[in-house]
Amino acid sequence: MNKKVCMLLHEVYPDDIRVSKETKSLIKSGFEIHILCLNRKNESAEEIVNGIHVHRIPIAQTFFWRGIWDILLAISFVQPVFLRRLKALHKKENFALFHVHDLPLAKTAVLAAKKASNVKVVLDLHENYPEALKVWFQWKRNPLIRLKNSVFFGFERWLNYEKTACHEADHLIVVVEEMSDRLVALHKLPQSKITVVTNSEGQSFLDQERITNIYDRASEDFILAYTGGVGPHRGVDVAIEGLGLTKSKNIRLEITGSLSADSKEWLTNLATKHKVLDRVRINGYQPFHKFFSYMALADVNLIPHNRNGHTDHTIPHKLFQGMMVGKPVIVSDAPPLKRVVKATNSGLIFEAGNAQDFAKQVDLLYDNPEKAKAFGDNGNQATTKGIWNWEHTGKNLVALYTNLIAN
Repeated sequence: MNKKVCMLLHEVYPDDIRVSKETKSLIKSGFEIHILCLNRKNESAEEIVNGIHVHRIPIAQTFFWRGIWDILLAISFVQPVFLRRLKALHKKENFALFHVHDLPLAKTAVLAAKKASNVKVVLDLHENYPEALKVWFQWKRNPLIRLKNSVFFGFERWLNYEKTACHEADHLIVVVEEMSDRLVALHKLPQSKITVVTNSEGQSFLDQERITNIYDRASEDFILAYTGGVGPHRGVDVAIEGLGLTKSKNIRLEITGSLSADSKEWLTNLATKHKVLDRVRINGYQPFHKFFSYMALADVNLIPHNRNGHTDHTIPHKLFQGMMVGKPVIVSDAPPLKRVVKATNSGLIFEAGNAQDFAKQVDLLYDNPEKAKAFGDNGNQATTKGIWNWEHTGKNLVALYTNLIAN
């Protein structure tokens, strides 16, 4: 049985958590994994990383050139350099599957597969890409960037492309049931063509070093931790506004993760407006190994997503990570977040966009340490003893691959 797989990733590697977890499970089950991805400066063009054969393409190594190549891809929805390299690599390796991570490179993989024989295309939709394009750029202030995004990354163009790509791929992977239901209803796809492989976390997440001084905190501080990328759809603005409505000045908000200069300026101005600048710390980008400590040593982990077509159809890794470290979570009522937190009884839910309701849930945990501990314990049990971990989720991916190759 041919168990060679080539993954297409329109980003650099190793960086992507989902890609790392999927490849680890597949390699453990006997698959040979190659990744065709972008190349940062000073990275090897070819190397083996974590058992993966990594093939890097030296384009888009600066912000300017990434923008140019993104426009070229958006015009025809084909990445010509990836297409050429994929064809050459397949001729050499004879892959059984092309696994495309997210929507941009879907057509590229489909075109390459049509020129080959007996190659199937699996489209792994990490998120609702057309809807995400609506919200990703809301805080961008550069007029040229805003013009580029409106012309080449409009919702309708990418929605039509999503429909075509979903029908042309042999199978689809999505991260939540809500996304599966959306594709079936909107694009008239058969449910049997879609497999849910959620963004759960592996239990080795708990084996990391605990950096005890990760926070500069006083004994009376009650820390709300937001970890991960910061953007308009993440609801961090609601958390800042809600912080100003909480009852205790001991409650602090720590924001840790990548964000643009525009986003940082926006959030700083918001904290100033709501008179909580002294209680908000924006830590910015941090190495991945620190995130465990930021979560484990907080009092509450937050996923305050604003509700929109994007957040209603995806779920972040940090929900399961925050549960796994044994701390309560506060999430918005975006359907995937609400469903998991209710099923595991691991925290509280507030109405998305409602700062007053957010503050109410924070105060409830601040005033009830026993309830907070119970939520944290439930989350830990659900992710270590229950089904909400990658050890369970990864089996779905391996089963799918085995079936696709056999048939």
